[in-house]
Amino acid sequence: MYTHYTMNQTVLPLEISSFLPENHLVYSIHQVVEDLDTRSYELIKNDLGRPAFHPKILLKALLFAYSEGIFSGRKIEKMMQENLAMQWLTAQTIVSYRTLNRFRVSEETKKVLQDLYCTFSTRLKQEKLIEGQAVYIDGTKVEANANKYTFVWKKAVDRFYPKLKEKEMKIYEEEIAPLIEQEMIRENNDAFTKEEIFTLNDLLQEEIEKVNEELQTITKKEQSSSLKKKRRQLKKYRNQCHNDFIPREQKYERYYKTFKGRNSFSKTDPDATFMRMKDDAMMNGQLKAGYNVQIATENQFVLHTQIYPNPTDTQTLIPFMNTFPESVKPSTYVVADAGYGSQENLEFLESSPWTGIVKYGMYEKEQKRKYLQSEKNLANWTYIQEENAYVHPDGTYYAFNYIRRQKTNTGYVRFSHVYRSTDPFYQNGKKSLWINYDYEAHKLKIKEKLSSKEGAKRYGQRKIDVEPAFGQVKANLGFTRFSVRGQSKVENETQLIFMANNLRKYHKRKEK
Repeated sequence: MYTHYTMNQTVLPLEISSFLPENHLVYSIHQVVEDLDTRSYELIKNDLGRPAFHPKILLKALLFAYSEGIFSGRKIEKMMQENLAMQWLTAQTIVSYRTLNRFRVSEETKKVLQDLYCTFSTRLKQEKLIEGQAVYIDGTKVEANANKYTFVWKKAVDRFYPKLKEKEMKIYEEEIAPLIEQEMIRENNDAFTKEEIFTLNDLLQEEIEKVNEELQTITKKEQSSSLKKKRRQLKKYRNQCHNDFIPREQKYERYYKTFKGRNSFSKTDPDATFMRMKDDAMMNGQLKAGYNVQIATENQFVLHTQIYPNPTDTQTLIPFMNTFPESVKPSTYVVADAGYGSQENLEFLESSPWTGIVKYGMYEKEQKRKYLQSEKNLANWTYIQEENAYVHPDGTYYAFNYIRRQKTNTGYVRFSHVYRSTDPFYQNGKKSLWINYDYEAHKLKIKEKLSSKEGAKRYGQRKIDVEPAFGQVKANLGFTRFSVRGQSKVENETQLIFMANNLRKYHKRKEK
């Protein structure tokens, strides 16, 4: 016996929410997005044509799709046609995938998402899901939407560009200059500039036209053959200028503008930088185009995100902290791992209104017994204050020599005291001791903070607060590669995926 069913029975349309569970995720998404005041956002400033879709409908559709691990515009459009929860959330509005794709990468959407993060953090504080005392900062690398073998390396450009300049100068002096009658006026005898290559190309074209005119008036065969030979040579070098020198000059100029202080970029996505990824299936250190995603969390909720092209976290802390909205700024603590523990960052946190709990690179190693008893530990050396000198445990004497000034890529200047060994065995001066006293002072303060009960508690909370957000997004939602290209568009997608994860977490916390 089977249950009865019929496909021909007329059924009245029912409220879609009656088909959904009472605790469905879409209700939380609807509630959070409706907090937004979007009256100031005008997506289409045009009185002609059909009215624009409301940004809240498009934002809800994208957040629900991302929370389900669906990132394709075509699949999101299909969800709007077939998924009951999506139909309730968007009031049965069906939007083309083209519209969805344009919306999620637009500058207007960036403003909407920034406001959404601010209103969401305010809601979390009101519901006492976050305290606002501390933020936990970390970064991860996410693969860009770029092909593998489209890299451009700055070292390669620095090597080949001078060779091009040498080739241009050599061909001009040995081959072209004897052929052309009009002398090329140059400001100096250095390498050719791009403008001078254009001028040289024009001169060669003028010489070819002059030879053509002479060929029309000459009747002698011997003179005609020599002129034709000259014309062939002129065309050869004109074509070389037009098809080789000029395109390569333009290419290298474009490359240098694209680098912007980086060592590489991808031709498919010029804003992406080649980095070493942890998920290297071949285990051979293969580089992939990607972005450095920085997040700030509290209670595992991502409150702020930013994208950076540099693979290391050292240079991201200060610009990241400077972009914090007022609603996200912590009242007391900023907690980060040893990847942020540079002298510049520690000095910035000391002068900031926050208490920075950030380990430096050697912190863990310095706590081990082996290091404490080793000769590498400066505490085991003897310092002679009157002579400003150090004595190695083996008796080697190190006298002060000079102060070394070093400037980082960010423009920060640090000073190190250099002590040279007076041992005759090291007369070449290779054995030396470098001490950065400012950095050592910052290290002592960090040790005091981490040894305190509150500091140890806050730093211990870091791993269980910020790192799960990356695991949930990458492993649970399957977001391991961006689907858009360009840093501005990637920023939008980053905010979408982490807000979608926030809403999943917020919904579960509400249920509990």
